[in-house]
Amino acid sequence: MTPRPPDGRNGVDLAAVQEIVERYRRDPAAGLRPFTARVRWLGGYRTETALAGATVVRGDEPTELAGSDTGPSPEDMLLTAVGQCLIVGLVGSASARGIRLDALGVEVGGVVNLTAAYGVEPGSPGFQRIDILVHLESGAPREQLEELVERALELAPIPNTVQRPVPVAARLA
Repeated sequence: MTPRPPDGRNGVDLAAVQEIVERYRRDPAAGLRPFTARVRWLGGYRTETALAGATVVRGDEPTELAGSDTGPSPEDMLLTAVGQCLIVGLVGSASARGIRLDALGVEVGGVVNLTAAYGVEPGSPGFQRIDILVHLESGAPREQLEELVERALELAPIPNTVQRPVPVAARLA
């Protein structure tokens, strides 16, 4: 697809989005797109991740968890992915509905059971829950914005993934 200037609201190219929707309607299998990330260990708890083939993100654990605090933790990256994906969903849905957004940001947070992660006691070592506070400025009525947030949370792939059981498999290469 040739890039073109956005012709819709909020900087979203609605014509391009409509082309994608029509392509997926004609061929639903086309909407099953693989994503990958390559993560390499750098020593200690430091990692380097290649995203989208070119972007490099260096990760680490904070010093209070025996890391060197040279980059975001895996927990930070997961929360970031949830927030970024929700924003994409909100902007797309708002634009498709003709809702102008003046400002949008999210705060994403949660508590991880580190005692289970370190094997100190039994339990689930992951987030106990994830909370998202959406800061949205728009001239649209609050009820419409609340519906927009609810629908975006249902359809955004990353929040959807963390809300349901998804098999995760690891094997030696």
